[in-house]
Amino acid sequence: MTRLYLRVFLTFWCITAVIIVTSNVIVHWRDINPDNNLQRLRDDRDYDPALRFLYQIVGSAINRNSAQVLADMRTMPEWSTRHFYIVDSGNRDLLDRPLPPGVRHLVPKLNPSQPFDKVLMEGEKTWGRHVTLNDGKSVKIFTIAATKGEKSSGNIVWQLFINNIWPLLLTSILVSGTACFFLARHLARGLSTLQRATRDIAKGDLSVRIGHRFNTRRDEISSLAHDFDHMTERLQKAMAEQKRLVKDVSHELRTPLARLQVALALAQQRSQGTVDKELQRIRQAADYLGDIISDILALPVMEDGGWSLDDTMDLTALLSALEQAIKPELARKNITLTLHNPYHEALLSTHGNMLYGVFDNVLRNALRYTPEGGEIAMSIEKDGNQYVIKVADTGPGVPEAQLEDIFEPFYRTDQARDRESGGYGLGLAIAQRTVALHGGNISAHNRDRGGLEVRIQLPTNINDK
Repeated sequence: MTRLYLRVFLTFWCITAVIIVTSNVIVHWRDINPDNNLQRLRDDRDYDPALRFLYQIVGSAINRNSAQVLADMRTMPEWSTRHFYIVDSGNRDLLDRPLPPGVRHLVPKLNPSQPFDKVLMEGEKTWGRHVTLNDGKSVKIFTIAATKGEKSSGNIVWQLFINNIWPLLLTSILVSGTACFFLARHLARGLSTLQRATRDIAKGDLSVRIGHRFNTRRDEISSLAHDFDHMTERLQKAMAEQKRLVKDVSHELRTPLARLQVALALAQQRSQGTVDKELQRIRQAADYLGDIISDILALPVMEDGGWSLDDTMDLTALLSALEQAIKPELARKNITLTLHNPYHEALLSTHGNMLYGVFDNVLRNALRYTPEGGEIAMSIEKDGNQYVIKVADTGPGVPEAQLEDIFEPFYRTDQARDRESGGYGLGLAIAQRTVALHGGNISAHNRDRGGLEVRIQLPTNINDK
């Protein structure tokens, strides 16, 4: 949002500032105004910035008296007055300066019958004009096209222009900048609201609604916000119905599954070993189906699960219990399990026995993929106000592009498509949602020396002893 906001603001402001400056420069340089004959200026080869400067001074002085003209000259900076001279009826400069050669040459030639003349002397082009002020006194005004040490009289004209126009330019640019600022903020504010709502939905919060924030607007962004709410509402209903359907179907499947298991037990008793192999396959399939149903029922229907963390669990005791429970399976595969835990007691807020399933799923997943003779390492450390539990194996790891996908329900990597090694893709999904309900985070990373490391971060809501 910030980049878009700044981009819109700076783009509008720069375009407006360029238009303001360019138009003023063109108006000044081409002398475009209602009192000017543009065609005459274009055809007059003698037209020079100094001549234009003369026009400006004459236009300013003709409506003033001699005292006012003298006062104006005394208040002007020296860098500007050295480019023009005003001579009184006694042929003296009003500022008592010595007259340049060109001015001395033109002074006797200018009179009411010949009010305008020019001369080129010693590399300087001098323009002169006889003017009668409003108090009846006559003066002669001269401008010099190029003085010694200066390349062009255009410099002084340009300086005078900037000196006179910069307050107007600055004011115009600031006013346009203020207008562009509020316009950019108005445009970007709606997009920012949509962006935040989209991020909330991506995190799983389908209750987000933003239409009420655009009630005062009647534009396309407002329509987009209401369409967004409509889409989110339908999506929320569809997700709720889907989860409810999965739960209902899973519940309904348990009854016939229980009957099937009872019938299998009776069939094994009556078969007297004649079809034990076939019945065992059926039992394995039934157990597999029972595990799937149990794990589906363990998934929360809504993102918040409707649970409160009103119990306390000792993480140290939990991991020690899991270590003891998994020892027989470790022995069968000749896998070494090490637990590094420097804490005598590590208490966490939880709900019931939810965290047991998290670490059991992660640990058994590591056991499943660790080859015979491999190693599994578990560790606990404290980072600020949270515990970080790491479970690392020496298995084949997971492709980098699939590290986030393994926490999705029913997802299995290409190397784990068979039921025997890959399960059915619910263990890590349940672990991820359970950790999220505790305000924590779970992630997977490939180890540099091979294998996968699952990192679980859980906040310490209770002071440790």
